Amino acid sequence: MIRSIAEIRTRCLSILEDKNIVSLVMASSSPTAAYEMVFAETKNVSKAKAGRWLAVLRRDYLEEYQKLIPTILSHANNGKAQKDKEAGYENNLCK
Repeated sequence: MIRSIAEIRTRCLSILEDKNIVSLVMASSSPTAAYEMVFAETKNVSKAKAGRWLAVLRRDYLEEYQKLIPTILSHANNGKAQKDKEAGYENNLCK
């Protein structure tokens, strides 16, 4: 059965604000692995299912997945991580 993008997005909405869970899904190799990883971390079946659906979105609708994920983990895309690293380096030089 093929699910629509809208249906899959709806099924994973509950975890999109949880960066730790999203990171687990990003690190997973499949929807089943995502489910297992999220469940092992949270012991919450609903969150594990939502994680699985996010992985399904990644597998079946990569473009839609990529539209969602940059807004969730934006520090990697906006250069903030590098700026923070550089600021720490400069602070250590001044000591």
